Amino acid sequence: MLGLVLGGGAAKGYAHIGLLKVLEEERIQPEVVVGASMGALVGGFYAAGFDAQTLEEIALKIDKKKKKWLFKPHLSKKGFVTGENVITFLSSYLGGKRIETLPKKYAVVATDIEHETEMIIDSGDVIQAIRSAISIPVVFMPHTYDGRILIDGGFVNPVPITVAQRLGAKKIIAVNVLRRIDYKQMRISTISPSHKQYNMKKVFEQTFDMITSRLIDYEIAKMKKGIVIDIDTRGIGMSQFEKAKEAIKRGYQEAKKYRTALKKYR
Repeated sequence: MLGLVLGGGAAKGYAHIGLLKVLEEERIQPEVVVGASMGALVGGFYAAGFDAQTLEEIALKIDKKKKKWLFKPHLSKKGFVTGENVITFLSSYLGGKRIETLPKKYAVVATDIEHETEMIIDSGDVIQAIRSAISIPVVFMPHTYDGRILIDGGFVNPVPITVAQRLGAKKIIAVNVLRRIDYKQMRISTISPSHKQYNMKKVFEQTFDMITSRLIDYEIAKMKKGIVIDIDTRGIGMSQFEKAKEAIKRGYQEAKKYRTALKKYR
């Protein structure tokens, strides 16, 4: 059984659609689809039967005006965005669909912040699963589902390879759109100061990259048989959902480099 794992990355995750184009060209048909954060959203559409071309058309509808509507601010101590408009948008495509009846086996990861647990959602309402999986802390209000308080699963498992394996996938195509850092470990020593300035945004971005890279490496180490496709999304901001065309093109171009390796997964 072939599993497709789509990692988190917010707007960078549009690159997954480009990867799906290559899979379709190579006639590769995963039977299991698992996603984290934006990968859960793209994966949900794919598991429901939407092809890459249709997904691209939907993504290109998100211009700056539509983005403002989707992420309309709401003053609350829980988060800046309620997610209600996102649910409305998704309902026009996935309304009424349940995970158990999708053409492909599908699951997302979310994080139960109350019980400090990684949650695998592999049954129930598709939209509720996606809304749970994309609940970026502080940005989105946590999503209450089945009595649990859930946030973005990408902060615990950004490329959930082990979840696909748990669902029966013996071979894995894992797609990562985030930075991977070659960590070095060394003793403290004196160096010449760089004089670089690190504001709060830069510190957060750098910390986020370092943590997620470590978590991704942890998951990859547990992959028994498969391939990891890293897509370079530098220059596409996490919140730049209006850059769907560029991200999809980048995903397609990067995924094409793996054509030879991918052929064995037909």
